[in-house]
Amino acid sequence: MHRITGILPASPAARVGLDIGHCIVSVNGKAVRDIIDWKHALAAPVMRIVARDMHECEQTYIVKHESGADIGLEFESPTIDRLHTCQNNCVFCFVRQMPKGQRDTLYVKDDDYRLSLVYGSFVSLTNIDAENWQRLLSERISPIYVSVHSTNPGLRAYIMQNPRAAAVMEQIKELVSHGIAVHAQLVLVPGLNDGPELIQSLRDLTALYPGVESVAVVPVGLTGYRSGLTTLSGFDANSARTVLREVTEFGKRMRRKHGVIVVHAADEFYVVAHADFPRHTWYDGYPQLENGVGLCRSFIDDFRGEWARGRRKRARLRPVTWVTGESAEFVMRSLQQVVNRDGGAVDLVVARNKLFGGQVTVTGLLGGEDIKTALETALLKPNTTVLIPDVCLRAGSFLDGVTFSELSSHFPQLVLIACATQGKELARITEEE
Repeated sequence: MHRITGILPASPAARVGLDIGHCIVSVNGKAVRDIIDWKHALAAPVMRIVARDMHECEQTYIVKHESGADIGLEFESPTIDRLHTCQNNCVFCFVRQMPKGQRDTLYVKDDDYRLSLVYGSFVSLTNIDAENWQRLLSERISPIYVSVHSTNPGLRAYIMQNPRAAAVMEQIKELVSHGIAVHAQLVLVPGLNDGPELIQSLRDLTALYPGVESVAVVPVGLTGYRSGLTTLSGFDANSARTVLREVTEFGKRMRRKHGVIVVHAADEFYVVAHADFPRHTWYDGYPQLENGVGLCRSFIDDFRGEWARGRRKRARLRPVTWVTGESAEFVMRSLQQVVNRDGGAVDLVVARNKLFGGQVTVTGLLGGEDIKTALETALLKPNTTVLIPDVCLRAGSFLDGVTFSELSSHFPQLVLIACATQGKELARITEEE
């Protein structure tokens, strides 16, 4: 049984009387093992949920809702049952580079194939036992997102510091043979798995297309907290350009052969290389958007499209300040120019990430203190509307524990708004009177 730890007010579950502390016994006569079973149960437009309260009394609750939609329940674990954690010790593990004193959940190294299906999380496949592997194959749990890093067995075992990591290609081939779609990622470290190793990994993975639907090439993320860890370096402009050239040439060959690119470089390579992002047609429908592949192009196009649609009805534009991280500065400045050419008054505040030691530049990992420092330095005029990217927030809090309410109360003279990190939404809120 799985205990309910949270419930959304006015949700379908709340309306029928389900509450915090209730334990799910069954749904439509079937036990719920984990998040996969729960997702299957949500597909039914009518759910007969048997739940047990804190007094061990069972009751049936009839929930009617849109098929597949969430009914408003939260459980102790994102998998509902026990979370499968990582058994690797990757040389570039981001969790091991975390600053001390953050929320406990930030130090959990998940590696759970069920989260891969539900949330698109990448998994290593090194910790799946025989029972779960058979379930994955027999139920055709698809798609699966796999952190490959290298198809060279010895090199992958070294990168992950786990001998079981050497079997990844055999695992992927078996997945593909059972009709399971695979999306792969290669996190590159200069001098370790780039160059000839990268080209061979791309050859091995794309040989399994269309079973391997996409391959993302992502630069290693390094923080300022690597004391005692393997010495690694990140990419500079020249080495990033080399990767872009290799990946682009490989992608063009795939397009000539299959009609699709398959292989994509993450946006960060373009940022580091000071290169223009490809057109949207390059991204094959954005199969790895959440992995930072095509996110900037999608954001730019969505913003420009929404901004152009609102031009005729637009009246006087209010002054607005956008907050962003360092890596997105170029994109945001280009959009700032679009707005201000149309008579807008957008300012841009670029926040430097001190939470991770100054080397991490992505917007989503900014802490509340980072944004607070940036806004204090900016000396904005009273009543300025400030748009904070909601990608920095988890349940109303930043990674460093500062809440959005605390940040807002620190700047009573400003109007802080958590803005959805989508181009259309940014354009819509910016053009409001």
